[in-house]
Amino acid sequence: FASDVIDGFLSPVWPSKSRRACIFPIFQTYQKMFVGVFDDDGAGANDDFAGRVVIDVARLRPNSVYDVFLPLRQYQNTYVRKPRGVIHLRLRVVWDNERKALLSYLKLPMKTKQLGNAVTLSCADYKAFRNVVLTVQGKDVPGRYKQIVQKGLSREMKLYKFIVKTTMKEQMLDIVLYMNPSTSLCVFIAWMHCVYSNSMAYIPVYLVASIIALLLRNYFKYGVDEEFNFGFTPITLSEIFRVLLFGGPNTKYIKPIKVTSKNDSAKTTINSHDELDGNEEDIMHQSVFDSGVEFHMDRDHMEFPFSEADRYAKKSLAEACVDATTMFQEDDEEDTKPSGKFASLRRRAKKSSQVILLPKAKGEDDDEDEEDEFGLMVKSSIPQPNGTSQETTNVQNIGQEGREKIPRSNSIEPTTVIPDKVWKRVKDPKGLPEQDALVNVKAKKTLKEDLIHNKNLLHKSTMRMFDDRMFIVNNEDPGHSTGEELALNQAIGTNRYKSPIVAKVAEYVAPALEMLKVGLSAWRSVFNLMTWRDPFLTSLFFFGAVLLLCVLLVFPWRLFFFVMGLGAVGPQNWLLRVSGKLPKKKKSPGQEDASKKSENKSKKNKTASREASGPSNNFQFHNHLTTDAGRDVREKISDKSTTSVHRAVIPNSPLISRRFYDWPPNPSLSKVDIYSE
Repeated sequence: FASDVIDGFLSPVWPSKSRRACIFPIFQTYQKMFVGVFDDDGAGANDDFAGRVVIDVARLRPNSVYDVFLPLRQYQNTYVRKPRGVIHLRLRVVWDNERKALLSYLKLPMKTKQLGNAVTLSCADYKAFRNVVLTVQGKDVPGRYKQIVQKGLSREMKLYKFIVKTTMKEQMLDIVLYMNPSTSLCVFIAWMHCVYSNSMAYIPVYLVASIIALLLRNYFKYGVDEEFNFGFTPITLSEIFRVLLFGGPNTKYIKPIKVTSKNDSAKTTINSHDELDGNEEDIMHQSVFDSGVEFHMDRDHMEFPFSEADRYAKKSLAEACVDATTMFQEDDEEDTKPSGKFASLRRRAKKSSQVILLPKAKGEDDDEDEEDEFGLMVKSSIPQPNGTSQETTNVQNIGQEGREKIPRSNSIEPTTVIPDKVWKRVKDPKGLPEQDALVNVKAKKTLKEDLIHNKNLLHKSTMRMFDDRMFIVNNEDPGHSTGEELALNQAIGTNRYKSPIVAKVAEYVAPALEMLKVGLSAWRSVFNLMTWRDPFLTSLFFFGAVLLLCVLLVFPWRLFFFVMGLGAVGPQNWLLRVSGKLPKKKKSPGQEDASKKSENKSKKNKTASREASGPSNNFQFHNHLTTDAGRDVREKISDKSTTSVHRAVIPNSPLISRRFYDWPPNPSLSKVDIYSE
């Protein structure tokens, strides 16, 4: 959905008859709502990105009208205190079936061959695609290297390392010194119980019990605490339990809430009618600056995980407001020449303490290319008939002899004796990897390809819960071309750098930073899960932990390990190997080619049947561009419009892996009313 463009206003307000509201269908409760704000520069130019906010649908109570003010952010992973403005939203969530909403966490989106489990949004042109990617990913888009992003990720990693090290040390000392007598006594009783029973079977039981105790502690500290949530209390554990047992269509076990804003002056100065004229708009924004909107949410973990209230407090609305004349003055401008209606404002803006983000050019490491001068003298003094030195010839011969002595897997017959050394059973016909540094070995993959391959393996191991793909190129989309991927990267600016040095560094550093993002995202997900940031997901995890604890109390460990040992290393495996049933024989190349041909034929038949049934009317996202008269000009073909469909990937993971918290909103102006039909 894209709203109308309000021309001529730096702080626009959308009137009642404008395109400003929509209804989104929700298929999974863990879906997020991404809201981006842009300065429209016309149909033929890229829009200036002001900022974005992300709202978790699971944090909203049904039948409650949320009227909130949220600070905008430009980056998804990098902490920048610079103000970007405030957005005013009105939200309401309606669940048709509360139990289905809860159990939607156990279902994944429909999987397809081209897209997998990814959720994509079809964009009609490159401009719409760019705006969607920036709204979803922020300015630190995956794959593009920026020094500020590298600095932010490294500092976040240092923070987590310090927190983990300090927390483990202090927690152990607190247990030993009985700083919290109840916790120390529980640990002592569990330890002695395992010693008395002379069994390790109770260790998993006590570990799960400690996780349940931690969840209960955090539930009362973060989940339902009125002071921590500033009145915007999320759904409680008791409500979710009743929904799980008795929920269904038209049930209302989740109750709405009512929250009044803390700023009394805002109630009288801000007009809540649909239409606002210029004077009322000035009054509203004046109230943000001057009417006491300085309420600080002084609690830990409000801005990002482990953020201290006195050092990294959550932004107040006054701190988030910014002068419109410097709104789009970027420290790392993408375009060399500013364009658009704010170009003159950007040129007139003061250049104060600009930071150069280009890395310094350092001397290259020439150790790999250097050779010993004495070696050069010796080689030049020994003449060779073929023009090569004796040292090089000897080294090559030794390498060849060494490779001949290595047992090759292809030459092993079924009747031969299996090598004693397990690590010598290699499948590579060349044997073990070459270790002589003077022997030239052609690498199968370059360093860049190896980094990208490892990054993809990391995403595959995490089931793409932290997917960093910005788009998916589907060969079956209309208007597909071979240069689609390159064109999409150019639209986002992934491979656009001012300096060739930065471009060369980005080829290797960008994949490494993406791997670091996966690790940080996993850490954030665990933290958010344990602190009840998503009440639905954490409640399901809590119920699962309680069920697991009950199972572990009666679990037959002796029978379990007996069956595991019998199946894994039992003597029947020898009989199966001798009889030829283990290991399973692989298909021959001819059989694999035949199976692939049959699969391709079935795919072609399915495609032909779809074409015969008629083209499907797929939804396509457009930028809603208007003129001064409010006339819709979306049908106008711009320079960036094409006839193809561009699929932007929308993150749809049940885990909350982003760094910053836009919720709860600042209660100085935000409020919640009970919806009445």
